[in-house]
Parts: sequence; C-alpha cells; structure tokens
Amino acid sequence: MNYKEALDKLEKLRELIERYMSPQDISTHDKDVLSQQISESYGEVEDIIEHFGGRHEVKIPPLRGGMQPETFPNFIEAGFLSGFGVHAYQGHRELLKIIGKVKRMASDPSLLPRDETSIDALIRTLRCFRECCQYVQDPPTSERAVQDIVWIMLRSQFDRIDRDDTLPKVGAKAYKPDFGIPELGILVEVKYIDEKTKVPQIQEEIFADIPGYLADPARYQGIVVIVYDKAQKLRDARKFIEDLRNVEGIIDVLVIPGIG
Repeated sequence: MNYKEALDKLEKLRELIERYMSPQDISTHDKDVLSQQISESYGEVEDIIEHFGGRHEVKIPPLRGGMQPETFPNFIEAGFLSGFGVHAYQGHRELLKIIGKVKRMASDPSLLPRDETSIDALIRTLRCFRECCQYVQDPPTSERAVQDIVWIMLRSQFDRIDRDDTLPKVGAKAYKPDFGIPELGILVEVKYIDEKTKVPQIQEEIFADIPGYLADPARYQGIVVIVYDKAQKLRDARKFIEDLRNVEGIIDVLVIPGIG
C-alpha cells in the first residue's frame, strides 16, 4: 500500500465531506453533485477505510417505507452514502481518525506496515483451517485443540494475539473471548460440534456473549466465528451461517467440516 497516495485520496474525500457539511447555503443541484463526488471518492478508498477502521455494522431506520433497517459497515457510509444523514458527525470523526492513522504511516518509514493485516486477510487465513489440519498428527478432538491450531494460524499473521483475555464485567458476568486481535479491533470465537453437541445451544451461547464481548467499542467492534463441525451435523450450514451473520457485531461465520 502506498500510504502517501492513500492519504491524498482520503484528504480529497474529507474535503468533499466538509463542503457537503458546510452551513453555507448551496443549491440542491450542487448538493447532488457533491453527493455523487463523495460516493465516487469513497469508492477509491473503501478498502483503506476498512483496513484502518474495521467494520461496525451501523444500522439506520428504514427509508422510503422500507420494513427493515439498513445496515452499513461504518459511520462514513451511514452518514454520507445512505441518504440519511443522522450519522454525518460520527462519519466525519471516523474519517479524521483514519486519516490520522494513515498520516502516521506515511510519515514514519520505520513502521514497516504489513498489508496482510486486514479483516479480509484474517478471514482468508481462517478458511485454510481444514488444509492446515492435514499437517498435524491427529485431527482436533476438542475445542481446545481447535483453538491451538487457530492460535498458530493467527500468530503467523499478526504481531499480537490476546488469548483468553478476560474483558471487563457486564453486570455480574465476566467475558473471556477465545482470541482478540487489537490492531483490527476484532475477536475470534471458536466453537466445536461433536456427537453430543446441540447446534441450537451453540447459537444461543454466541448470542449471549456478543453484548459482553463488544461492550467497549473502542476496544473491539466485531466478531468472527469459526465452527469446527467434527460430527458433521451441519451438512447444509447455509441457514446456520446466515442466522449468525444477521446478528449485529458478527462479521463472518466459518463452518469447517470435520476430518475423518
């Protein structure tokens, strides 16, 4: 990634957004032109914004009589590409924060940035789980064994992985996610299905943990769930995955069929 070029594109988007937010009166036509330019400029930096800002899944009320709220991956899209400007202030602040991070990378060559440390790279890495299992002596037979393999996979990609880090209590309950990746603001939760496992119980456990896991959005903003289905109970995992992906805070769900 060329951080100086990325910074120039982000600054261009910032300029357009600040003109759009200006209290000075501008014509409806000029407003529409600015809106189009913002959309085009955002398209040039969408990957950069996700790389440095992650995904928040911001929901806004239904527009034009819609029945379901619309979901956007960050406050910038929610504030300036949705047609519903209630999140414009948050979007502007989020953009400034990302610009600050990129500016730091562009000005300090000693940081040696690693382009592979992104959410997309994280998910691509986890999708290789079954292939990696071919190089261990025995297929995993417990959730802990799955975690050990995931740990090795993640540690090869990220400088810091927090394992079994106890998060602050929410009410009387303490929360201990399997893995935290601070530089992405992402948690990775591992689930294991054997012959005795009840699949609905797995879903309920995930639903119950999300509020505590993401209670501090300054620390973690999303979760990736990886399920190792040793018993192969999820022969058609599409509905299981879809149900979880629709939950706010869950970025992706990967189901790995058991080996053997």
